[in-house]
Amino acid sequence: MIYGASGNLGSKIVTEALSRGHEVIGVSRNADSMTVDHENFSATSGDVTDADSMRAIIAGADVVIISVNGNGEGNRPENAIVNRAAQTFIAAAERLGDDAPRVIQMGGGFTLYRDGMLMVETLDLAPGHPRHGIYYGHMAAISHYQSSDVAWTVISPPPGAALQPGERTGVFRIGEDEVIVGDNGEASISQEDLAVLFINEVEDPQSIGKRITIGY
Repeated sequence: MIYGASGNLGSKIVTEALSRGHEVIGVSRNADSMTVDHENFSATSGDVTDADSMRAIIAGADVVIISVNGNGEGNRPENAIVNRAAQTFIAAAERLGDDAPRVIQMGGGFTLYRDGMLMVETLDLAPGHPRHGIYYGHMAAISHYQSSDVAWTVISPPPGAALQPGERTGVFRIGEDEVIVGDNGEASISQEDLAVLFINEVEDPQSIGKRITIGY
């Protein structure tokens, strides 16, 4: 089950999952926006910020992938879509109890460390900055998962332009809190290879209860 299945990354996760034979349910506010033509794909309407809606949709799923972003009311971290999505999943999963699925959520690159420094704190992101709510919302989402009892994984790719459409190689490195850089000192990963990691974690969970990152 993939929230944000019609987005840039979400659509690539859908493609990767279907290529490996998985049955995929794409979830969006508007199910008609998902036009995937595949026998193992179905679409449904749902709200990633509504716990009742999510509980009804995810019941019976094995894994839920959340690939959403966006600012919220007042550009405040607590209202960022990524943070509200995390809180919504936790609330829905707690109601489902032992039958709750695992969740793998897309994280923000600026929540990573580089050279021992938290990247978001190296930026001038005072309240009122257009990215303040989103970046700190990603921080809040991780904190909520860490304080919960759900089976969660957050995957944070390197930040900014380091994540672009590109080639699916299936060859990359995985880390935890420190951004991964290549021999040239640059951090990068294609959206296609990021999608590979999501489905790798679906098939063979190695990072439950962790935030991880990816890079070449």
